[in-house]
Order: sequence, then structure tokens, then C-alpha cells
Amino acid sequence: MTYGQAYLSGWKETFNFSGRASRQQFWTFFLINLLIASAPLAVWCLATRLDPRYGILSFVVIPFAALWLLLMAIPLLAVGCRRMHDIGRSGIWFVLGVIIPWFAVISLALCCLRSA
Repeated sequence: MTYGQAYLSGWKETFNFSGRASRQQFWTFFLINLLIASAPLAVWCLATRLDPRYGILSFVVIPFAALWLLLMAIPLLAVGCRRMHDIGRSGIWFVLGVIIPWFAVISLALCCLRSA
């Protein structure tokens, strides 16, 4: 499976919380979406360092990043739950990582484990 196929499978199976997702599928989907959300923020931060007048762009950039993170919430939960199923755990382990901030580290560490 290529990175493009792995990324698209995350979106195609947006509401599928059963089944399995490989490490490649999970991490490709997670990292590409993280880059999409953080790229405009990084450009905005760099632009405001060069010229403070670009701070006005925060009214465009921050809502875009927040909207993208909201749009990706359900697909990320779905692929995370499928990843937990792939390592032999319940999907609630990933959901706990979203609800409880310090548990996110444990959830992401579990996503690194080999398939069961």
C-alpha cells in the first residue's frame, strides 16, 4: 500500500470503527493531516516575525487550522480505533487518549506496536 492509498483509505473509511488499520495506514493519515493543519500556522508565524502587519491573517489561518482539525476528528477516531483493534485492544484505548490529555502519549505509543 502506498502512502497515498493509506491516506485515502483513512478518509474512505471515515465512519468505520470496526476492522483493522495497519501502522502505515494510521501514521500516514495522522501525520499528513497534522501537516495540513500546521503548515498554514507555520507560514503565519514566520510571516508575523518578518512583518507584524501580517498578524491580521490570524483571522483566516487559525480558523482554517481549527476547522481542519474538527473535520479530521471523526476520521482520526475511526482509524485510531481500527489501529487499536489491529494490536488486539479495544478502541476505547484511543478514545481515552483524546479525552484525557496525558493518556494521549500512551495511546500514540500503543499505535506504534506491531499487529497482533
